[in-house]
Formats: sequence, structure tokens, C-alpha cells
Amino acid sequence: MCKKIIIFMITLCTIATTLSGCYLFPQEEEVLAPPLIEPTEITYDVIEVKKGDIEKRITGTGTFVSTHQEPIFFKNRGGRFKKYHVKLGDEVEKGQIIAELTTDNIETDIKRQEIALKKARINYQRTKNSGGDKYALQMANLDIELAQITLEDLKRELEEAKLYAAIGGKVTYLNNNLSPGDYINAYDSIAYIADPTSIILGHTGSNVSDFKVGMEVEVKIKDDLYKGEVVATPANAPKDADERLKDAVLIDVEDLPEEIGMGDQASIALILEKRENVLVIPKRVVHNYMGRRFVKILEDDIRKERDVEIGVETPTEVEILKGLEAGEKVIVQ
Repeated sequence: MCKKIIIFMITLCTIATTLSGCYLFPQEEEVLAPPLIEPTEITYDVIEVKKGDIEKRITGTGTFVSTHQEPIFFKNRGGRFKKYHVKLGDEVEKGQIIAELTTDNIETDIKRQEIALKKARINYQRTKNSGGDKYALQMANLDIELAQITLEDLKRELEEAKLYAAIGGKVTYLNNNLSPGDYINAYDSIAYIADPTSIILGHTGSNVSDFKVGMEVEVKIKDDLYKGEVVATPANAPKDADERLKDAVLIDVEDLPEEIGMGDQASIALILEKRENVLVIPKRVVHNYMGRRFVKILEDDIRKERDVEIGVETPTEVEILKGLEAGEKVIVQ
């Protein structure tokens, strides 16, 4: 009996100790569920594919030049350069002196020969008045002829040392590399005179190969537009064309104002290709990777890539031949 009581008491103490020990630990807190994070909505800057017109053009400037520029050179002789009598840009008349060669003592020789001619004529008259025979008169007359021929040769040599304007116009070129005493060969051009009454628009640059004879060109002078036509290019320039125009595209401008002259400038625009009512998008939205050209489109709010085929292309726009339809949305960024 006592043994059972002892066992009961031990069991009771053990339960009491266990129950009391639970209060020694902190009560567990309730675990909260993590807050739901709303996903960030992705937005795209898009443009709608539309139809429109596109044109590829070349722009530049041109300068009005004369269609007739006369080279000026010494024809009958070469010689030592003396000086120019005109300046670049001067207006000259036909027959006006342009330049001359040194003539050493020709002027003095001419004066001496003029005196020799007078003496020959006096001698002839004296022989005649003194009753000289026909042989004496013939000799005196031959002296006159000889003196006159020599004088004419000297005067011609002096005249050939001077270079005159073959036409009236403006001096557009002078060989400024010439210094007094430099030797000039006959037929070496040392100046050009341009006829100001006949002008044409000339354009030079890296794009001249794109111009073809017969092409229409838009010409802008100040704020006014004029119609122009390509009449010559370096590719079809004749062999005898002015050397300074062989590398230029020449454009004939219709209804040119009378106040336009040589040296005036104009803006030009040449349309190479033009398409109307076609799909056109900004060039910046077209991507190029390893020869593949594609755009990023938004389809059912999902970003996708779409290969495209390009037609006319300008610095800012492109024509889409394949890959897109009107109304589709292309991602800009």
C-alpha cells in the first residue's frame, strides 16, 4: 500500500514539474504571410505603322558660272613675263590689254629704225633731185624697202609681246604663280575671260556621279524655287570642254532672274527615288544585326521581333516592303 502511494506521489510531482516548465519559454508568435507585391507594369513607347510618301534626295549648293570662258594665251611667241594689266574679277572689253612680255630694247630699236627709214627716204629724194641714174635710184629705193621691212618686223615683235582680251567679260582666272622674268611658252593659258551674258549653275562634290543628263533638279535661290535640268556631267563632258568645268555637274535653270550673275549661289535638290502611299517608319526603329534587319513590335501586349525588308531609305525614314502591316505598333524604345 505504502509502495503504491509513493509511486503515485512521484508521478504527480513529475506532471507538476512538466506543466510548470512550459511557462519558462516565450509563447510563439503567429507567423504572418508575406505581403503580395504587385508586378511593375511594363510600358513601351510605340508608333503606329502608317502609309505615306518618301523620297530619297541629294542636296547641295551650286555656283553660277559662264558657259563661255575664253582662254587667253600668247599665240605667236613665248617669252619672259613682264606684268599683268588687269586683276582677277575685273570687267574688260574686247581688245583690252591683259598682260605683256619683256621686250628688252625693242622700243629703242624701233626709234632707231624709224630714223634709218627717214634717212633712206631722204637719200632717195636727194639722188633723184641730183639727177642720179636709174640704178642709183633703184638702190636708194631698196634701202627704203629694207628699212621699212625691218621697222615692221620690230613693231610686230613688240605687238606680239602684248596679250589682248579676245572677248569682253570678266577676268575669272589669272596665273598668279607667274613672276616677272618667268618664261612662258606660246599657247600656255595665263588667264580666262568669262562671258557674263551666258551663265549656268555648276555643282561639284563627292556625289556628282549620282547626276545623269536629263534629270530634274530643284533649284532654290533665296526663297524662290526654280526648275533645273542636268545638261552635262563629268561622265559626258566633251574633250574640248573648259578644264575647270569638266569635274562639275552643269544645271540649266528655267526663268532665271536677270539680276543673277556669275558667282551667285543657289541650293539644289536632286530626287533620286520617290514612293507614294507606302509604309513608312522612322529609320531609328529599324535594328541591324549581322545583316539582319528587324523591328520590335507590340502584339497582344507582348514584345516581339519581326524581320523586315527595306525599300527606299533616307537619313531619317525607311520604306517597308515586307514584314509590317498598316496599323501595327512598332516599339520605339
